[in-house]
Amino acid sequence: MKTSQTPIQFDLFAPILTDFQLRDQRDIMERPFFSLAKTPRFTPIEYIGADGVSFVKVEPGPSGLPTIWDADILIWAASQLTEYKNRRANHIPRTLRFVPHELLISIHRDTGGVNYERLRKALTRLKTATVTTNIRNLKTTKKHQFNWIESWKDEINNQTALSNGMEITLSEWFYEGVLMDGSVLTINPLYFSLKGGRERWLYKVCRKHAGPKGFSISFSTLFEKSGAEGEFRRFKYEILKIVQLNNLPDLKLSVENREGPDPLLHFKMREKAKSVQLAGRPSQSIDPATLSLIESKFPGLDPSRLQPAFDAWLQTQKKPQNYSSAFFDYCRDYHDNSNP
Repeated sequence: MKTSQTPIQFDLFAPILTDFQLRDQRDIMERPFFSLAKTPRFTPIEYIGADGVSFVKVEPGPSGLPTIWDADILIWAASQLTEYKNRRANHIPRTLRFVPHELLISIHRDTGGVNYERLRKALTRLKTATVTTNIRNLKTTKKHQFNWIESWKDEINNQTALSNGMEITLSEWFYEGVLMDGSVLTINPLYFSLKGGRERWLYKVCRKHAGPKGFSISFSTLFEKSGAEGEFRRFKYEILKIVQLNNLPDLKLSVENREGPDPLLHFKMREKAKSVQLAGRPSQSIDPATLSLIESKFPGLDPSRLQPAFDAWLQTQKKPQNYSSAFFDYCRDYHDNSNP
């Protein structure tokens, strides 16, 4: 962890951290740049595209590979850069300054003390893992090697031992990729409620390729693109479970040739009109006893912030017998997922 003696100066033009549209960078949405496991992974990721030319290699640092949960920080960063670009800023900084509390809220994490340390560990993995790839230079022999972030700084108050502010300097590869025209896609905030690494990764793949008519891809190709460890048989089983639940935000999944050795996953965007109508339904009230239990069991979690996402998620589920009880279960799962 790097500490600063000089107070971090915050840019008054910086977008409001909790009020911006979430975006992800297209290049990294379908390729295996991150570990999908919650436990530390020290085995490198090595991927070669179907063309036999494009490749991705990710080598771990001392604390392992960056995880797909660590990548939430890059989603936040891509959203910030795009906001600057859309505001036609004269200068779009590669070094972003922020209050850690606001970043955690933006990526739907609890703001309890332990999560600040988890944030620092995530930044360390993004700083120390080495990525080598040629996906933007397929017509030449040029390849890039970089860390996701070049450096990070945390200003610690010596009296309280709390953070006054942080800053990260993004790699040129990531920074330039975000600012290229048409290089980012909006993502649904409900993405952050997805619990499993495969769910999160599959959402990114489907979000990049899905359209009104849909897109199909074989399970074996998905397996290669995921960079996941383990056997294909297990991967196939996990994907079929995700399809059965069919609760990825904005997406509708189905399987073709389910009983064959290599099924096809078909996905398309859900109808927007239906989503707007569902999102407009009013929230129900949560009984005080449940709210009190949530506050005691999950310190730092804000029920009022989670309830709209819970209501949207409910539209894809069977109506619960007890709304408050179902909301408590949702908060518990959200808390567990926010603390990988």
